[in-house]
Amino acid sequence: MRKYDKLTLVMNRIKNIFLTTSLAFLASTASAQFQVYQGKYAVKFTDKIGSGYSLSQPEEFLSQKALDRRKKYSIEINSLDLPVSKLYIDSLKAMGYEIHGVSKWLNCAVVICDSAKIMELKNVDFVDFNYNWRPDIEKPKSTNEKITRPKLKIKGVPVDIKPNLKYGKASNQNTMLNIQALHNEGFQGQGVVAALLDAGFYHADQLPAFKTAFENGHFLGAYDFVDRDTTVFGSDTHGMNALSCIVANIPDEFVGTAPEASFYLFRTEDGATENIIEEFNWAFAAEKADSLGVDLIHSSLGYTKFDDTTKTYVYKNIDGNTAISTIAADIAASKGIVVTVSAGNEGDEPWKYVSSPADADSILAVGAVNKERKIAYFSSRGPTYDQRVKPDVCARGLYSTVEGASGHATTASGTSFSGPILAGAVLCLMQAHPNAAPMDIINAVKAAGDKYDKPDGNYGYGIPNFFIAHKILESNKL
Repeated sequence: MRKYDKLTLVMNRIKNIFLTTSLAFLASTASAQFQVYQGKYAVKFTDKIGSGYSLSQPEEFLSQKALDRRKKYSIEINSLDLPVSKLYIDSLKAMGYEIHGVSKWLNCAVVICDSAKIMELKNVDFVDFNYNWRPDIEKPKSTNEKITRPKLKIKGVPVDIKPNLKYGKASNQNTMLNIQALHNEGFQGQGVVAALLDAGFYHADQLPAFKTAFENGHFLGAYDFVDRDTTVFGSDTHGMNALSCIVANIPDEFVGTAPEASFYLFRTEDGATENIIEEFNWAFAAEKADSLGVDLIHSSLGYTKFDDTTKTYVYKNIDGNTAISTIAADIAASKGIVVTVSAGNEGDEPWKYVSSPADADSILAVGAVNKERKIAYFSSRGPTYDQRVKPDVCARGLYSTVEGASGHATTASGTSFSGPILAGAVLCLMQAHPNAAPMDIINAVKAAGDKYDKPDGNYGYGIPNFFIAHKILESNKL
Protein backbone atom coordinates (compact mmCIF):
# COMPACT_ATOMS: atom_id res chain seq x y z
CA MET A 1 0.00 0.00 0.00
CA ARG A 2 1.30 3.41 -0.90
CA LYS A 3 2.14 5.89 1.85
CA TYR A 4 -0.54 8.37 0.82
CA ASP A 5 -3.14 5.56 0.85
CA LYS A 6 -2.27 4.83 4.49
CA LEU A 7 -2.48 8.52 5.21
CA THR A 8 -5.89 8.65 3.56
CA LEU A 9 -7.13 5.80 5.75
CA VAL A 10 -5.78 7.46 8.89
CA MET A 11 -7.35 10.78 7.94
CA ASN A 12 -10.69 9.10 7.24
CA ARG A 13 -10.58 7.40 10.64
CA ILE A 14 -9.78 10.73 12.30
CA LYS A 15 -12.60 12.33 10.35
CA ASN A 16 -15.06 9.63 11.45
CA ILE A 17 -13.93 9.89 15.07
CA PHE A 18 -14.29 13.66 14.92
CA LEU A 19 -17.72 13.42 13.31
CA THR A 20 -18.95 10.88 15.86
CA THR A 21 -17.52 12.91 18.72
CA SER A 22 -19.06 16.11 17.34
CA LEU A 23 -22.47 14.48 16.97
CA ALA A 24 -22.20 13.07 20.47
CA PHE A 25 -21.26 16.50 21.76
CA LEU A 26 -24.15 18.11 19.90
CA ALA A 27 -26.56 15.49 21.19
CA SER A 28 -25.18 15.93 24.71
CA THR A 29 -25.54 19.69 24.36
CA ALA A 30 -29.07 19.25 23.06
CA SER A 31 -29.79 16.93 25.94
CA ALA A 32 -28.75 19.59 28.42
CA GLN A 33 -29.72 22.77 26.64
CA PHE A 34 -32.96 21.66 25.03
CA GLN A 35 -34.44 19.55 27.75
CA VAL A 36 -37.70 21.46 27.92
CA TYR A 37 -38.87 19.68 31.05
CA GLN A 38 -37.92 16.67 33.11
CA GLY A 39 -38.04 13.77 30.67
CA LYS A 40 -39.11 15.95 27.72
CA TYR A 41 -36.87 17.05 24.86
CA ALA A 42 -37.42 19.15 21.74
CA VAL A 43 -36.29 17.34 18.61
CA LYS A 44 -35.90 19.59 15.57
CA PHE A 45 -36.14 18.13 12.08
CA THR A 46 -33.96 19.02 9.12
CA ASP A 47 -36.82 19.27 6.62
CA LYS A 48 -40.39 18.15 5.90
CA ILE A 49 -39.66 15.37 3.45
CA GLY A 50 -42.25 12.66 3.90
CA SER A 51 -44.96 14.91 5.30
CA GLY A 52 -47.39 13.33 2.88
CA TYR A 53 -48.78 16.70 1.79
CA SER A 54 -48.21 19.25 -0.95
CA LEU A 55 -48.54 23.05 -1.00
CA SER A 56 -50.58 22.65 -4.16
CA GLN A 57 -53.35 20.95 -2.15
CA PRO A 58 -53.61 23.01 1.06
CA GLU A 59 -57.18 21.90 1.69
CA GLU A 60 -55.73 18.56 2.80
CA PHE A 61 -53.96 20.10 5.81
CA LEU A 62 -55.67 23.45 6.48
CA SER A 63 -59.29 24.00 7.48
CA GLN A 64 -61.55 26.02 5.21
CA LYS A 65 -61.64 28.82 7.79
CA ALA A 66 -57.84 28.96 7.86
CA LEU A 67 -57.77 29.00 4.05
CA ASP A 68 -60.42 31.73 3.94
CA ARG A 69 -58.39 33.90 6.31
CA ARG A 70 -55.28 33.54 4.18
CA LYS A 71 -57.22 34.37 1.04
CA LYS A 72 -58.91 37.36 2.68
CA TYR A 73 -55.58 38.93 3.62
CA SER A 74 -53.63 37.71 0.55
CA ILE A 75 -51.36 35.53 2.64
CA GLU A 76 -49.33 33.01 0.70
CA ILE A 77 -49.47 29.39 1.84
CA ASN A 78 -45.87 28.36 2.51
CA SER A 79 -43.73 25.61 3.97
CA LEU A 80 -44.59 26.65 7.52
CA ASP A 81 -48.14 25.50 6.82
CA LEU A 82 -47.04 22.01 5.86
CA PRO A 83 -47.34 19.40 8.62
CA VAL A 84 -44.12 17.87 9.94
CA SER A 85 -42.89 14.72 8.28
CA LYS A 86 -45.08 11.74 9.14
CA LEU A 87 -42.11 9.58 8.22
CA TYR A 88 -39.98 11.24 10.92
CA ILE A 89 -42.71 11.05 13.56
CA ASP A 90 -43.33 7.39 12.81
CA SER A 91 -39.59 6.76 12.99
CA LEU A 92 -39.37 8.36 16.43
CA LYS A 93 -42.29 6.27 17.63
CA ALA A 94 -40.69 3.11 16.24
CA MET A 95 -37.52 3.97 18.16
CA GLY A 96 -39.54 4.07 21.36
CA TYR A 97 -40.08 7.81 21.82
CA GLU A 98 -43.46 8.97 23.10
CA ILE A 99 -44.66 12.15 21.39
CA HIS A 100 -45.85 14.95 23.69
CA GLY A 101 -46.56 17.42 20.91
CA VAL A 102 -45.65 18.45 17.38
CA SER A 103 -45.07 21.89 15.85
CA LYS A 104 -45.12 22.43 12.10
CA TRP A 105 -44.10 26.06 12.56
CA LEU A 106 -40.96 25.11 14.51
CA ASN A 107 -40.62 21.82 12.56
CA CYS A 108 -40.10 19.79 15.69
CA ALA A 109 -41.53 17.25 18.07
CA VAL A 110 -41.31 17.23 21.85
CA VAL A 111 -40.56 13.67 22.91
CA ILE A 112 -40.78 11.94 26.27
CA CYS A 113 -37.73 9.87 27.21
CA ASP A 114 -34.74 9.74 29.55
CA SER A 115 -31.42 11.50 29.03
CA ALA A 116 -29.69 8.32 27.87
CA LYS A 117 -32.25 7.60 25.17
CA ILE A 118 -32.14 11.08 23.69
CA MET A 119 -28.47 10.37 22.89
CA GLU A 120 -29.63 7.70 20.42
CA LEU A 121 -30.60 10.51 18.05
CA LYS A 122 -26.98 11.55 17.53
CA ASN A 123 -26.69 9.45 14.39
CA VAL A 124 -30.19 10.08 13.02
CA ASP A 125 -29.86 12.04 9.80
CA PHE A 126 -33.24 13.81 9.95
CA VAL A 127 -32.51 15.44 13.32
CA ASP A 128 -31.15 18.98 13.17
CA PHE A 129 -28.81 19.80 16.05
CA ASN A 130 -28.47 23.49 15.15
CA TYR A 131 -31.69 24.35 16.99
CA ASN A 132 -32.16 27.63 15.14
CA TRP A 133 -35.85 27.89 15.95
CA ARG A 134 -36.80 31.05 14.11
CA PRO A 135 -37.76 30.38 10.47
CA ASP A 136 -38.04 33.04 7.81
CA ILE A 137 -41.31 34.82 8.54
CA GLU A 138 -43.04 37.09 6.08
CA LYS A 139 -44.10 40.10 8.10
CA PRO A 140 -47.85 40.79 8.16
CA LYS A 141 -48.87 43.71 5.99
CA SER A 142 -51.15 46.71 6.32
CA THR A 143 -53.61 47.76 3.64
CA ASN A 144 -52.09 51.24 3.81
CA GLU A 145 -48.42 51.94 4.33
CA LYS A 146 -49.30 54.40 7.04
CA ILE A 147 -52.57 54.78 8.89
CA THR A 148 -53.34 58.42 9.54
CA ARG A 149 -55.23 59.71 12.53
CA PRO A 150 -58.00 62.21 11.86
CA LYS A 151 -57.92 65.45 13.79
CA LEU A 152 -59.96 64.46 16.81
CA LYS A 153 -59.75 65.57 20.38
CA ILE A 154 -58.52 62.53 22.25
CA LYS A 155 -57.43 63.78 25.67
CA GLY A 156 -59.48 61.85 28.18
CA VAL A 157 -62.56 59.81 27.40
CA PRO A 158 -65.58 61.65 25.97
CA VAL A 159 -68.20 61.84 28.71
CA ASP A 160 -71.14 62.23 26.35
CA ILE A 161 -71.01 58.64 25.06
CA LYS A 162 -73.06 56.77 27.62
CA PRO A 163 -73.14 52.98 27.47
CA ASN A 164 -76.34 51.20 26.58
CA LEU A 165 -75.01 48.07 28.26
CA LYS A 166 -75.08 47.97 32.04
CA TYR A 167 -71.46 47.15 32.81
CA GLY A 168 -71.86 47.03 36.58
CA LYS A 169 -68.55 46.72 38.42
CA ALA A 170 -66.67 46.64 35.10
CA SER A 171 -67.80 50.15 34.19
CA ASN A 172 -64.46 51.87 34.77
CA GLN A 173 -62.30 49.35 32.96
CA ASN A 174 -64.64 49.28 29.96
CA THR A 175 -65.38 52.98 29.58
CA MET A 176 -61.69 53.80 30.06
CA LEU A 177 -61.29 52.38 26.54
CA ASN A 178 -64.46 54.08 25.30
CA ILE A 179 -65.59 50.68 24.06
CA GLN A 180 -69.18 51.73 24.74
CA ALA A 181 -69.01 53.70 21.48
CA LEU A 182 -68.74 50.40 19.58
CA HIS A 183 -71.12 48.52 21.87
CA ASN A 184 -73.79 51.15 21.31
CA GLU A 185 -73.51 50.59 17.55
CA GLY A 186 -74.13 46.89 18.07
CA PHE A 187 -70.51 45.73 17.88
CA GLN A 188 -70.18 43.44 20.89
CA GLY A 189 -68.08 40.66 19.38
CA GLN A 190 -70.75 38.82 17.40
CA GLY A 191 -69.24 36.40 14.90
CA VAL A 192 -65.64 37.06 15.90
CA VAL A 193 -63.64 34.13 17.29
CA ALA A 194 -60.85 34.22 19.87
CA ALA A 195 -58.57 31.56 21.32
CA LEU A 196 -57.39 31.99 24.91
CA LEU A 197 -54.12 30.35 25.96
CA ASP A 198 -53.79 30.07 29.71
CA ALA A 199 -53.26 27.87 32.77
CA GLY A 200 -56.81 26.61 33.18
CA PHE A 201 -60.40 27.82 33.19
CA TYR A 202 -61.78 26.69 36.53
CA HIS A 203 -65.55 26.05 36.34
CA ALA A 204 -66.04 28.46 33.42
CA ASP A 205 -68.65 26.00 32.19
CA GLN A 206 -70.62 26.49 35.43
CA LEU A 207 -70.07 30.02 36.75
CA PRO A 208 -72.77 32.70 36.27
CA ALA A 209 -70.63 35.16 34.28
CA PHE A 210 -70.32 32.65 31.43
CA LYS A 211 -73.85 31.23 31.43
CA THR A 212 -75.01 33.34 28.50
CA ALA A 213 -71.92 32.52 26.44
CA PHE A 214 -72.32 28.77 26.93
CA GLU A 215 -76.08 28.80 26.39
CA ASN A 216 -75.70 30.77 23.16
CA GLY A 217 -73.06 28.43 21.75
CA HIS A 218 -70.17 30.86 21.98
CA PHE A 219 -67.90 28.24 23.54
CA LEU A 220 -66.48 26.37 20.55
CA GLY A 221 -64.10 23.86 22.09
CA ALA A 222 -61.11 23.23 24.35
CA TYR A 223 -57.87 21.30 24.60
CA ASP A 224 -55.31 20.78 27.35
CA PHE A 225 -51.81 20.76 25.83
CA VAL A 226 -50.27 20.02 29.23
CA ASP A 227 -52.15 16.81 30.02
CA ARG A 228 -53.13 16.09 26.39
CA ASP A 229 -56.86 15.83 26.91
CA THR A 230 -59.94 18.05 26.55
CA THR A 231 -60.46 18.82 30.24
CA VAL A 232 -59.70 22.50 30.97
CA PHE A 233 -62.36 23.35 33.57
CA GLY A 234 -60.99 21.44 36.56
CA SER A 235 -58.08 23.55 37.77
CA ASP A 236 -56.58 27.03 37.98
CA THR A 237 -58.73 30.13 38.10
CA HIS A 238 -56.29 32.32 36.16
CA GLY A 239 -57.64 31.64 32.68
CA MET A 240 -61.22 31.82 33.93
CA ASN A 241 -60.55 35.25 35.44
CA ALA A 242 -59.02 36.44 32.17
CA LEU A 243 -61.87 35.05 30.07
CA SER A 244 -64.41 36.86 32.21
CA CYS A 245 -62.87 40.23 31.30
CA ILE A 246 -63.96 39.52 27.73
CA VAL A 247 -67.22 37.56 27.76
CA ALA A 248 -68.80 38.03 31.20
CA ASN A 249 -72.45 38.96 30.74
CA ILE A 250 -74.43 39.71 33.89
CA PRO A 251 -76.09 43.12 33.35
CA ASP A 252 -75.76 45.49 36.30
CA GLU A 253 -73.09 43.27 37.87
CA PHE A 254 -70.36 42.46 35.36
CA VAL A 255 -70.25 42.75 31.55
CA GLY A 256 -67.01 42.22 29.64
CA THR A 257 -65.60 44.10 26.68
CA ALA A 258 -66.85 41.58 24.07
CA PRO A 259 -69.81 39.78 25.67
CA GLU A 260 -71.01 38.27 22.38
CA ALA A 261 -67.65 36.92 21.14
CA SER A 262 -67.04 33.22 20.52
CA PHE A 263 -64.00 31.44 21.91
CA TYR A 264 -61.79 28.36 22.17
CA LEU A 265 -59.98 27.60 25.43
CA PHE A 266 -56.50 26.08 25.42
CA ARG A 267 -54.54 25.12 28.50
CA THR A 268 -50.82 25.53 27.81
CA GLU A 269 -49.50 26.36 31.27
CA ASP A 270 -48.81 24.10 34.22
CA GLY A 271 -49.45 26.44 37.13
CA ALA A 272 -47.20 24.46 39.48
CA THR A 273 -44.07 24.80 37.35
CA GLU A 274 -42.30 27.20 35.02
CA ASN A 275 -40.41 25.52 32.21
CA ILE A 276 -39.76 26.01 28.51
CA ILE A 277 -42.10 23.13 27.70
CA GLU A 278 -44.89 25.65 28.34
CA GLU A 279 -43.61 27.83 25.51
CA PHE A 280 -43.73 24.82 23.19
CA ASN A 281 -47.28 24.16 24.43
CA TRP A 282 -48.02 27.80 23.53
CA ALA A 283 -46.78 27.16 20.00
CA PHE A 284 -48.83 23.95 19.71
CA ALA A 285 -51.95 25.84 20.80
CA ALA A 286 -51.32 28.80 18.48
CA GLU A 287 -51.06 26.40 15.54
CA LYS A 288 -54.29 24.73 16.60
CA ALA A 289 -55.97 28.13 16.81
CA ASP A 290 -54.75 28.95 13.32
CA SER A 291 -56.07 25.66 11.95
CA LEU A 292 -59.47 26.36 13.50
CA GLY A 293 -59.65 29.73 11.76
CA VAL A 294 -59.68 32.02 14.81
CA ASP A 295 -59.49 35.78 14.37
CA LEU A 296 -57.57 36.62 17.55
CA ILE A 297 -55.31 34.88 20.03
CA HIS A 298 -55.02 36.23 23.54
CA SER A 299 -52.62 34.99 26.19
CA SER A 300 -52.18 36.29 29.72
CA LEU A 301 -48.90 34.40 30.07
CA GLY A 302 -45.30 35.51 30.03
CA TYR A 303 -41.88 33.92 30.35
CA THR A 304 -38.64 35.21 31.83
CA LYS A 305 -37.64 32.95 34.74
CA PHE A 306 -37.66 29.16 34.79
CA ASP A 307 -37.36 26.51 37.47
CA ASP A 308 -34.18 25.43 35.72
CA THR A 309 -32.28 28.68 36.16
CA THR A 310 -29.89 27.82 33.32
CA LYS A 311 -32.81 28.41 30.96
CA THR A 312 -33.81 31.78 32.46
CA TYR A 313 -33.77 34.63 29.96
CA VAL A 314 -31.58 37.68 30.15
CA TYR A 315 -32.50 41.07 28.74
CA LYS A 316 -30.74 40.49 25.42
CA ASN A 317 -33.13 37.55 24.82
CA ILE A 318 -36.09 39.98 24.78
CA ASP A 319 -35.31 40.93 21.21
CA GLY A 320 -38.36 39.63 19.34
CA ASN A 321 -36.41 36.73 17.85
CA THR A 322 -35.33 34.35 20.60
CA ALA A 323 -38.06 32.94 22.87
CA ILE A 324 -40.15 30.07 21.51
CA SER A 325 -43.46 31.75 22.40
CA THR A 326 -42.31 35.00 20.78
CA ILE A 327 -41.45 33.22 17.55
CA ALA A 328 -44.82 31.42 17.60
CA ALA A 329 -46.66 34.70 18.22
CA ASP A 330 -45.02 36.36 15.23
CA ILE A 331 -45.79 33.37 13.01
CA ALA A 332 -49.43 33.47 14.14
CA ALA A 333 -49.51 37.16 13.19
CA SER A 334 -48.04 36.33 9.79
CA LYS A 335 -50.98 33.95 9.25
CA GLY A 336 -53.48 36.80 9.63
CA ILE A 337 -54.30 36.44 13.33
CA VAL A 338 -54.38 39.43 15.68
CA VAL A 339 -52.33 38.46 18.74
CA THR A 340 -52.69 40.22 22.09
CA VAL A 341 -50.59 39.33 25.13
CA SER A 342 -50.07 40.65 28.63
CA ALA A 343 -46.85 42.61 29.05
CA GLY A 344 -45.83 41.06 32.38
CA ASN A 345 -45.86 41.95 36.08
CA GLU A 346 -42.22 42.70 36.82
CA GLY A 347 -42.13 46.47 36.57
CA ASP A 348 -41.19 46.81 40.23
CA GLU A 349 -38.66 43.96 40.23
CA PRO A 350 -35.00 43.95 39.16
CA TRP A 351 -35.95 42.44 35.79
CA LYS A 352 -38.57 45.17 35.09
CA TYR A 353 -38.86 44.50 31.33
CA VAL A 354 -41.67 42.91 29.33
CA SER A 355 -41.62 39.13 29.13
CA SER A 356 -41.92 36.87 26.12
CA PRO A 357 -44.01 36.70 23.98
CA ALA A 358 -44.76 40.39 24.65
CA ASP A 359 -41.53 41.28 22.82
CA ALA A 360 -42.89 39.98 19.50
CA ASP A 361 -42.99 42.77 16.95
CA SER A 362 -46.29 42.07 15.17
CA ILE A 363 -48.61 41.89 18.18
CA LEU A 364 -50.18 44.06 20.87
CA ALA A 365 -48.47 43.80 24.26
CA VAL A 366 -50.68 45.27 26.98
CA GLY A 367 -49.49 47.05 30.11
CA ALA A 368 -51.59 47.93 33.16
CA VAL A 369 -52.92 51.17 34.66
CA ASN A 370 -55.08 51.97 37.68
CA LYS A 371 -58.56 53.46 37.66
CA GLU A 372 -57.05 56.97 37.43
CA ARG A 373 -55.20 55.94 34.24
CA LYS A 374 -51.78 55.97 35.95
CA ILE A 375 -49.29 53.21 35.27
CA ALA A 376 -49.53 50.30 37.72
CA TYR A 377 -46.38 49.76 39.78
CA PHE A 378 -46.04 46.14 38.62
CA SER A 379 -46.64 46.69 34.88
CA SER A 380 -43.57 45.49 32.96
CA ARG A 381 -41.65 48.15 31.12
CA GLY A 382 -39.89 48.60 27.82
CA PRO A 383 -38.13 49.00 25.58
CA THR A 384 -37.15 45.64 24.16
CA TYR A 385 -33.46 44.84 23.91
CA ASP A 386 -33.48 46.04 20.30
CA GLN A 387 -35.09 49.31 21.45
CA ARG A 388 -38.66 48.87 20.20
CA VAL A 389 -41.57 50.44 22.08
CA LYS A 390 -43.13 48.03 24.55
CA PRO A 391 -45.69 47.70 25.97
CA ASP A 392 -47.71 48.78 22.96
CA VAL A 393 -50.80 50.04 24.83
CA CYS A 394 -52.38 49.89 28.29
CA ALA A 395 -55.70 49.10 29.95
CA ARG A 396 -56.84 48.84 33.54
CA GLY A 397 -54.98 46.10 35.40
CA LEU A 398 -54.93 47.25 39.01
CA TYR A 399 -58.03 45.95 40.81
CA SER A 400 -59.69 44.87 37.59
CA THR A 401 -63.14 43.33 37.88
CA VAL A 402 -63.08 39.58 37.20
CA GLU A 403 -65.34 36.61 37.88
CA GLY A 404 -64.41 34.90 41.12
CA ALA A 405 -64.36 31.16 41.81
CA SER A 406 -67.33 31.64 44.15
CA GLY A 407 -69.49 32.90 41.28
CA HIS A 408 -69.42 36.57 42.19
CA ALA A 409 -67.55 39.46 40.61
CA THR A 410 -64.38 40.32 42.49
CA THR A 411 -61.12 42.15 41.77
CA ALA A 412 -57.68 40.99 40.74
CA SER A 413 -54.52 42.79 39.65
CA GLY A 414 -52.05 42.15 36.87
CA THR A 415 -51.46 42.66 33.19
CA SER A 416 -53.16 39.25 33.07
CA PHE A 417 -56.41 41.23 33.20
CA SER A 418 -55.55 44.44 31.36
CA GLY A 419 -54.64 42.16 28.45
CA PRO A 420 -58.03 40.46 27.99
CA ILE A 421 -59.90 43.70 28.71
CA LEU A 422 -58.04 45.18 25.74
CA ALA A 423 -58.41 41.99 23.68
CA GLY A 424 -62.19 42.10 24.00
CA ALA A 425 -62.24 45.66 22.74
CA VAL A 426 -60.09 44.61 19.78
CA LEU A 427 -62.60 41.85 18.96
CA CYS A 428 -65.36 44.46 18.74
CA LEU A 429 -63.20 46.65 16.51
CA MET A 430 -62.53 43.68 14.24
CA GLN A 431 -66.26 43.02 14.02
CA ALA A 432 -66.87 46.64 13.05
CA HIS A 433 -64.17 46.48 10.36
CA PRO A 434 -64.18 42.94 8.97
CA ASN A 435 -62.07 43.86 5.95
CA ALA A 436 -59.30 45.57 7.90
CA ALA A 437 -56.05 43.63 7.86
CA PRO A 438 -54.76 42.58 11.29
CA MET A 439 -51.90 45.07 11.19
CA ASP A 440 -54.38 47.82 10.30
CA ILE A 441 -56.30 46.92 13.45
CA ILE A 442 -53.11 46.97 15.53
CA ASN A 443 -51.92 50.24 14.02
CA ALA A 444 -55.32 51.88 14.60
CA VAL A 445 -55.32 50.82 18.26
CA LYS A 446 -51.85 52.29 18.72
CA ALA A 447 -52.79 55.48 16.87
CA ALA A 448 -55.80 55.86 19.18
CA GLY A 449 -53.58 55.82 22.25
CA ASP A 450 -53.44 58.91 24.42
CA LYS A 451 -49.63 58.93 24.14
CA TYR A 452 -49.49 58.21 20.44
CA ASP A 453 -47.31 61.26 19.73
CA LYS A 454 -44.82 60.47 22.50
CA PRO A 455 -44.76 56.72 23.26
CA ASP A 456 -42.55 55.59 26.13
CA GLY A 457 -41.40 52.50 27.98
CA ASN A 458 -44.11 52.74 30.64
CA TYR A 459 -47.35 53.24 28.70
CA GLY A 460 -46.25 52.53 25.15
CA TYR A 461 -48.73 54.42 22.96
CA GLY A 462 -50.98 54.84 25.97
CA ILE A 463 -54.60 53.97 26.68
CA PRO A 464 -56.45 53.57 23.37
CA ASN A 465 -59.79 55.24 22.77
CA PHE A 466 -61.72 52.73 20.68
CA PHE A 467 -64.09 55.38 19.36
CA ILE A 468 -61.04 56.99 17.78
CA ALA A 469 -59.66 53.65 16.56
CA HIS A 470 -63.05 53.07 14.94
CA LYS A 471 -62.91 56.47 13.24
CA ILE A 472 -59.33 55.92 12.09
CA LEU A 473 -60.33 52.75 10.29
CA GLU A 474 -63.42 54.43 8.84
CA SER A 475 -61.37 57.37 7.60
CA ASN A 476 -58.93 55.00 5.93
CA LYS A 477 -61.87 53.13 4.37
CA LEU A 478 -60.92 49.85 6.03
